[in-house]
Amino acid sequence: MKKSYILLAILLLILAGAIAADKMYTSRLEPQFIALEKQRIITSNKLATAKIVYENLNHVRDLVFKNMDFPGQKDSVTHETIFFDFITTCINDLKLKLVSVKPIHPKTEGLITTYGYEIEIEGDFFKFGELCAKFENSRRITSLETFDVSLIEDGKQGRKRRGTYTNTTMNKGIRVKMRVDTYRVKKSANTEPVLTSQNYVAVQPINNKK
Repeated sequence: MKKSYILLAILLLILAGAIAADKMYTSRLEPQFIALEKQRIITSNKLATAKIVYENLNHVRDLVFKNMDFPGQKDSVTHETIFFDFITTCINDLKLKLVSVKPIHPKTEGLITTYGYEIEIEGDFFKFGELCAKFENSRRITSLETFDVSLIEDGKQGRKRRGTYTNTTMNKGIRVKMRVDTYRVKKSANTEPVLTSQNYVAVQPINNKK
């Protein structure tokens, strides 16, 4: 029994010594751990900053290439087709109804050519707000110049109350008529703008989703 007590005491002393040595060793390494953690935070911040700068540069590059005409550049599709694809994609994603899109003859002032569109949609206020957000976040500069909102009424329904007959209307949403402008900037003032008036006709949507 005494041997077992002695052995247990020795083990306890060894354990206590190991704990004390570990604490002493760890306390010496603590400044290094703190310095490494600071370096990790600094490196993470630099990487995050580099990522933000990279994304901003990509955004600027997209803005330049999608909104500027370079000398000798020939687009495979017209500006109207690009915008019509953009607006129909947004409308379908938001489950709005596209009533009509009518291009307006472009106007050129200096190096900037403005392409205007008269658009009519049906939906609700929330979805209209989301559509405006898509305009703002588009890589192609899109400006909502004017808009007019009216309620869509679902006819009149009769209702009897105490022998009298009253009419009420049911609101089915809103109809929005808006004017949207997009722009193309020419790099050189010597480059003449190419305008094809025969393509500027009213476009009626096909296969819209409500």
